[in-house]
Amino acid sequence: MSMRNSLLAAAGFIAVMAVALIYLGDGSEHGMLLSQESEKSSSIDDARKAFWARDLPKAERLYRILTKDTDADINAWGELGNIYYMQARWKEAAKAYAEVALRLIDKKDLQQAAFFHRLVSQMDQEQSARINQHLRSLNTKQQTKS
Repeated sequence: MSMRNSLLAAAGFIAVMAVALIYLGDGSEHGMLLSQESEKSSSIDDARKAFWARDLPKAERLYRILTKDTDADINAWGELGNIYYMQARWKEAAKAYAEVALRLIDKKDLQQAAFFHRLVSQMDQEQSARINQHLRSLNTKQQTKS
């Protein structure tokens, strides 16, 4: 990776973490429990505690459990993306951030969605195309209703 790309990646990470803390919050207001495949349950707070304790494998495992649900919390997707991003796992980070962008689009929060879309487009063109397809689909539906 060139020096320019390294600097861009570092700047992107800082921006992602800032957005995560500002937009997604620090987790103190979240306590929703989602069931795992086993009888145990995991909350986003548990995943955040593992993350801040620098236990990335545990945090990743907990976030992955949380994101298995089709109605998964947008915060879980964003924070899972942060874990991947920190480890330079670009494709996985892009997939998680694409999920954030798609959910933000559905919530009509287009400014935040655009931020994540730009971030995704720098990491994985396939995931960026997925977001573009979702936007086209919504646009087609909207035109059909008019």
